[in-house]
Amino acid sequence: MIRKDELKHGDKVYYQPDFMKEHGVSENGIVKRIKDECDDAVWVVYKCNNDWENYADYTGVKTDLSDLYHGWR
Repeated sequence: MIRKDELKHGDKVYYQPDFMKEHGVSENGIVKRIKDECDDAVWVVYKCNNDWENYADYTGVKTDLSDLYHGWR
């Protein structure tokens, strides 16, 4: 699990909630938005058609910090 203060805009993360851990799968993403008023989640861009250089042009998904980990798999 990641703490909010360990993240910054543009960080690479991977999403792996418990149901995905059971199957050994995860999903890569990049942090798009961190809101001060939201302590338990950040907005992450996933599946941007592998256009990672332009991830900021894609919609971020609110993702619980408890399901995020540093880096890509």
